[in-house]
Amino acid sequence: MYDQYGEAGVKSTVGGGSSAYTTNPFDLFETFFGPSMGGFPGMNQTGFRTRRRSTVTKGEDLRYDIVLEFSESIFGAEKEFELSHLETCEVCTGTGAKMGSKMRICSTCGGRGQVMRTDQTPFGLFSQVSVCPSCGGEGEVISEYCRKCSGEGRIRLKKNIKVKVPPGVSTGSILRVVGEGDAGPRGGPPGDLYVYLDVEEIPGIQRDGIDLFSTISISYLDAIMGTVVKVKTVEGISELQVPPGTQPGDVLVLAKKGAPKLNKPSIRGDHLFTVKVTIPNRISAKERELLEELASLRNTTGSRTRTRPKTQAATTTSPEASQVGTVAEKNEEPEDQNDPWKKLKDFAGSVANGALKWLKENL
Repeated sequence: MYDQYGEAGVKSTVGGGSSAYTTNPFDLFETFFGPSMGGFPGMNQTGFRTRRRSTVTKGEDLRYDIVLEFSESIFGAEKEFELSHLETCEVCTGTGAKMGSKMRICSTCGGRGQVMRTDQTPFGLFSQVSVCPSCGGEGEVISEYCRKCSGEGRIRLKKNIKVKVPPGVSTGSILRVVGEGDAGPRGGPPGDLYVYLDVEEIPGIQRDGIDLFSTISISYLDAIMGTVVKVKTVEGISELQVPPGTQPGDVLVLAKKGAPKLNKPSIRGDHLFTVKVTIPNRISAKERELLEELASLRNTTGSRTRTRPKTQAATTTSPEASQVGTVAEKNEEPEDQNDPWKKLKDFAGSVANGALKWLKENL
């Protein structure tokens, strides 16, 4: 546990030195101006401030760091940990005094809660009014200390804390647990506990807001023909459809497979996959032969496509031949122009040509 504030401020000490405390802070004013100048609000007839009432001070806030698994940040979780903090003493209820004992007047300030500190400077005496270090401004001190807390009014205890982590949190998110900080001095209210979250990263998945990003690698044949690949998501292994003709750098989306929006779990992002097409560095003789055949088929298909307009433009004087030619043209047009396998074959041939060119240059 990282306790940012800890027990700071629980105990106070007064440093030594040659300076002297004056029980009546306004003796200096009376020396120069007389007792008539001591009539300030909150002071008695001698010009001395009366003892102030105790003020309620809130306890210190605490910090605790938690590391979450990636899935816990997506779906939420309940975390339990042990926290060491200050709690109000149950015996004295925070007063620090033994039950039944009486408070006594502070001998340092005479019950006034303030002292005047006088220092010798090159310019003469310099005096400053401050809170009494012995009683902390209370004007009274404990005559008999509580045995359980030794007069502190607070004791350090370990406590099990449960916090509910909502879905959609990320690194840097802070959860506030009210009232689980250190108890305030002299029965004051406790501070708060702030839980700082740090989310572990997992290989292969990056997060940006509510969207998740990954990269997948497929072969050039799968890019041509299309395929179904298994991908890693926050929900486990899912199937991703790769359509025929997928190009390098294309982004495929699994909708609503990302992170939920914080405080709005019904709104969820997507998981986006960037496609990387891999080309082999080396191929076998048989593979080269097949690629060359595919490239040749592509070239042949391209030549036949270019000569088709001349065939359609040709005419014949025979009515029968003309009729047969018309029927042939009507039958060939859907086959040549709308056949998806022909388009796929053309695309495959184009890829094969590119692959062969690359292989000839690099192998």
